[in-house]
Amino acid sequence: MQNETRTVFTEVTFTNLCKSGIAKHGIDYNKTDVYFTKQDIKKLVSGEMVTKNENDQVFLYLLQDIGIELIKEIIRRSPIYGEMYYEL
Repeated sequence: MQNETRTVFTEVTFTNLCKSGIAKHGIDYNKTDVYFTKQDIKKLVSGEMVTKNENDQVFLYLLQDIGIELIKEIIRRSPIYGEMYYEL
């Protein structure tokens, strides 16, 4: 059976995700980096759950309802997903 980790992105954690494109879990030798594609970000923004499988673990992600204007502003400033601003 796989371990399941659930994460709800807040304004701060979503901003960090948009800066790096990576959600980091664990510490030291048990560290797992989960990479997010533009499609993953679109799903999060639309309120859908994003499921990722890494290192025999299942990671489930949701974005807290922080308002579409704030979400768009965070994405606009993102060095990775910035061009998606006009698609939202």
